[in-house]
Amino acid sequence: MPYRCLTEFLEDLGHAGELSRVEAEVDPLLEVAEITSRMGRAGGPALLFPAVRGHDVPVLTNVFGTQERICRALGVAELDEISQRVARLVQSSGAEGWLDRLRASSPGAALGNLLPRRVKAAACQQIVRLASDVDLNDLPLLQTAPHDAGRIIAAATVFTADPDSHQPVSGRYDLVLLARDRLAICWAAHDEPARLLAEYQRRGEQMPVAVVLGGDPGGVLAAAAGWSPQVDTFALAGLLRDKPLDVAPCRTVDLAAPAEAEIVLEGTIAPAAPPVDAGPLTTPLGYYRRPQPAPVMHVTAATHRANPIYWAMVPGPPPNEISTIDRALARICLPLVKLTLPELIDYDLPMFGAARHWAMISIRKSYAGQARRVATIAWGLRQLMFAKFVVIVDADVDVHDHNQVFAAMAANADPVRDVFTQQGSPDPLDVATPAGALGQRLAVDATVKLPAEQAGSRVESAKMSEATRQLVSDRWPEYGLGPEIP
Repeated sequence: MPYRCLTEFLEDLGHAGELSRVEAEVDPLLEVAEITSRMGRAGGPALLFPAVRGHDVPVLTNVFGTQERICRALGVAELDEISQRVARLVQSSGAEGWLDRLRASSPGAALGNLLPRRVKAAACQQIVRLASDVDLNDLPLLQTAPHDAGRIIAAATVFTADPDSHQPVSGRYDLVLLARDRLAICWAAHDEPARLLAEYQRRGEQMPVAVVLGGDPGGVLAAAAGWSPQVDTFALAGLLRDKPLDVAPCRTVDLAAPAEAEIVLEGTIAPAAPPVDAGPLTTPLGYYRRPQPAPVMHVTAATHRANPIYWAMVPGPPPNEISTIDRALARICLPLVKLTLPELIDYDLPMFGAARHWAMISIRKSYAGQARRVATIAWGLRQLMFAKFVVIVDADVDVHDHNQVFAAMAANADPVRDVFTQQGSPDPLDVATPAGALGQRLAVDATVKLPAEQAGSRVESAKMSEATRQLVSDRWPEYGLGPEIP
């Protein structure tokens, strides 16, 4: 059963022992981040801090710190249930039609009763502050590392819209507090909002922006998915939570926001406003990102529930909440990746690469050079474009068992023949790449080589015969060695 709002979800987490309250007063500068990081590394519960120094609004962290809580938020036992729901969408629509069913501009072909519902009364607008009444210092924004640029919003969904189609576009981007009514939005040059901002600037028009914090957990995950700029985030939320999302018009900009959000910051980016250097900022790998140009949002309205909760995420060395979300979303996206790579069996974005910089991919191999082609196509996909290291293995290798993947590399990859590189768009979170340089990608073909790929005969693997394996399984209780070892 999908949750109506964040409070319902937190009540469920509390009953399940997945939410802890920290009653002691804590400092939003560094202290909350350190507590959260320790609990995240230990796979601990979500954390609610009702006593945040200098603020009346409680802070919530580590909500999606485990895959189990993400599954709970979506009302499923495992992520493959959502992946199968996506697969059914693809199968019922075809390779070309699935996207149309998630476009707000084509309601006739969309998801029927899963489309967003427009409402007039919104919980996120129980309190409304406009113009000079806006003061972002009232919010308990966190500083998450000693040399961060300052107080940062790291759990927000940023909404804007295409100036022609009015199609909503969203993503999860860091925001840096500049003044009581100014925020720097840290999206990258390749992100769709950056392209839209350039179009607004060309027309000399202000770009509308809505920064949404909290709300239904399924809606938060949908906004972070980043499937395609053409996908309506609200329709996607309906698909993920299997129930339509209620949305309401903003007060000062022509955008909509989830009606059950905790906090919504509305505003604009002026066409002539110069960007600011925002940074350094902590990345999900636990290193500082260099300062980069970021547009400045002028906040024209701050609306929130009568008793809001400030949902925050803490970047830092993995495992962390941001990487856990990205890894879960990659799993959900598997049917979409298979549309482009039909030979794909499975893929994994390991946590040690922050679910971003490493990718293990298994394929059903049928021709020489296939692994190279797969790696090249994978780097063109949104889900895998920043994987610095890609390992391609055969279908019988479990990509979630990294020992199997590295064993396949050791057995099948020649360092000269099977390792290749490619240049691509620079990753704004890659601290190893020099500033201003193109990103470098490396792939390893760890598949068993076909005759056309390797001169001479291939040495066969020393596998036990199936008959002997079955014999030992049948007789295992006679050996007196305890439970059978697979």
